[in-house]
Amino acid sequence: MGKCAKWVTMTVFAWSAALAKAELVVDAGYVRASLPGSTMTSAYMTLRNTADADLLITGVSTRVAAKVSFHSTMNHDGMTHMMDMENLRIAARKSLVLENTTSALAAGSKIELVLQFADGRKQSISLPVQSVLVDQH
Repeated sequence: MGKCAKWVTMTVFAWSAALAKAELVVDAGYVRASLPGSTMTSAYMTLRNTADADLLITGVSTRVAAKVSFHSTMNHDGMTHMMDMENLRIAARKSLVLENTTSALAAGSKIELVLQFADGRKQSISLPVQSVLVDQH
């Protein structure tokens, strides 16, 4: 039987933007720079809900991608795979860690994301693009 990992992955295909609300705080957010020859990358962050009610994120978009999607990392019989998710629910006064995003992105730039909530609200966040390659000095 599959078991959902603690980490949630946000995979971005051709990037979009994401908006959020004041009750949602983004901590330690960044986008991984694309590896040479690759156009897929991932966004990593902790989403902290400071409100007394659950928040439901129903979409995300950015100008650098045609499609952004949420994925959950699953482990089934020792094999890890990703499963599409329609939305992200962040419980009241809780945090959700997102890790892992299609266009090549250069380290040092910034990506604007727009989070879309179930109640129609939007919140924009800006994340730096960071390299995963270790500096070899």
